[in-house]
Amino acid sequence: MRAYKGFSELSVLVECSTGSTPTVATLKRYIDLLKAFGYSHLYLGLTDAYKLEGEPYFNFGRGGYSTEQLREIDEYADKRGIELRAGVQVLGHMGFMQQHDCYVDLFDNDAIFMVGKKEVYEFIDKIFATISSSIRSRVIHIGMDETFNLGLGRYLEENGYTDRRTLLLQHLQQVVQIAEKYSYSCEIWSDMFFHEMEESDMQSVEVVRKKIPKGVKLAHWRYHKRENGVLEQEIAMHKAMCDEVILAGCAWKSMGLAPNNKYSIELAEQQMQVCRQAGVEHYMVTLWSNAGGHCSIYSVLPTLFAIAEMATGKKMENINKDKFKEIVGVEFDEFMLLDNLNNPFYKELDGKNARCQWGLLSDIFLGSHDLYLSLESNDAYQALARRYAEVKAGDYQLLFKCFSLYASVLSIKMNLGVKVRTAYKAKDKEKLRTYVSHDIPKLIENMREFIRHFEAYWLTENMPFGLEVHHLFYGGQLQRWSYIAKRIRKHLEDALPIEEMEREELLPEENSQTDEDRFCDVGYHGLVSRCEMFEYQSRVPHKSY
Repeated sequence: MRAYKGFSELSVLVECSTGSTPTVATLKRYIDLLKAFGYSHLYLGLTDAYKLEGEPYFNFGRGGYSTEQLREIDEYADKRGIELRAGVQVLGHMGFMQQHDCYVDLFDNDAIFMVGKKEVYEFIDKIFATISSSIRSRVIHIGMDETFNLGLGRYLEENGYTDRRTLLLQHLQQVVQIAEKYSYSCEIWSDMFFHEMEESDMQSVEVVRKKIPKGVKLAHWRYHKRENGVLEQEIAMHKAMCDEVILAGCAWKSMGLAPNNKYSIELAEQQMQVCRQAGVEHYMVTLWSNAGGHCSIYSVLPTLFAIAEMATGKKMENINKDKFKEIVGVEFDEFMLLDNLNNPFYKELDGKNARCQWGLLSDIFLGSHDLYLSLESNDAYQALARRYAEVKAGDYQLLFKCFSLYASVLSIKMNLGVKVRTAYKAKDKEKLRTYVSHDIPKLIENMREFIRHFEAYWLTENMPFGLEVHHLFYGGQLQRWSYIAKRIRKHLEDALPIEEMEREELLPEENSQTDEDRFCDVGYHGLVSRCEMFEYQSRVPHKSY
């Protein structure tokens, strides 16, 4: 193996299509920051965050960039020495299109295109044509990840069973032929080829290697730390499948309002060491926006800076924090405080978590997850709110203000469910009166103030599309808390039982997990309600039996 001289490409992927779409001005500012940090490439995770000529329902109601806006971003990046690349999807993660009848026939099942269907490849051609006319780079990332049900929907009914790997390779070959019309070389996520392979499965590796079209690069995503030796084995298998491999880590910002910078940096430090040993020359940092995109792309600036510093060969303890202050205008360690919305006790945690989301969502009447939360959380969050307010955050003052207000909400809400249920069981009417006359009204007041500032932050950073989700998310809590106060007052007046409070308390079944693992679940189910909120069904027609 030739001597390894460093990363030839250090890139960031900003997801723009899962609820939070950064404005053109935000992306320009981000490009300036990335250049100053030392990055070479910026990927826009576009999926459907762009206008597609001749397809008015594609991206309808979800925001997105016009061709002119993409050209403007590309021009700005090029002048600053950053290569802009598009990340699109040509197989899975496209189920949102089924909101519109005109696209249903393109699908095999709920989210995956129908392999082999002529109209699918005509649609993919439109994708390449639009991106080609907007962004000058001739490298494009085409996704193709997490398509586990490929070939098991309408394809199975119409064509019979074909194994998933065969369909993936067949589809990839057809897509690459279209890409070549526009002089594109393609990168794809590797998970569907790598999935289920064993270290000794060299026959499968050889099959994949022979059938992957020439010039296609595999991007191996790993968003969690691995045990010693595991990532090395995974990279070796990837290199057996493809000469050029990209390793994608993660700046964790997809678990509620707060980032997980510390975990992200530790993950990257481990991965970059493996890259050096294995000769991987392209390291990518992904910024996903799952669950509504609450978290600002600026919240992970410490992670992006630390990675750029470590890419030059520095160890984390030797990164130049003065340089971060010079570029960003805020002390590195003070920016890292944003993590503490999930860690108000400033503990040394090994993992990532979404404690702030847990504390907000766990229902005062129905919650049981809050039984895991420390009873000292309220004081800790009150102190944290004050700490955020003290930070001289410059251009990021609004972001820190949002965190301060959110911490103020949690300083009341975090253990309120436990307190209310304990007082109810003890028939302590004085405490219940205090909760409905002071705690819940103050909680609602704090939440309204947070929402006002969150709106301002959102509209400063993102397009307005997607903000409606947060209005429902946070506004729903306001309505619920008002209802709970009304029910408690009614109980105090007429002594009738509160049925929800009469039930047996059970710890959640995942009580064998560590605190950090446990606090990773950020979904509504279990935290807010055990009942169905809605049921999504694929609109792809299937035979009736």
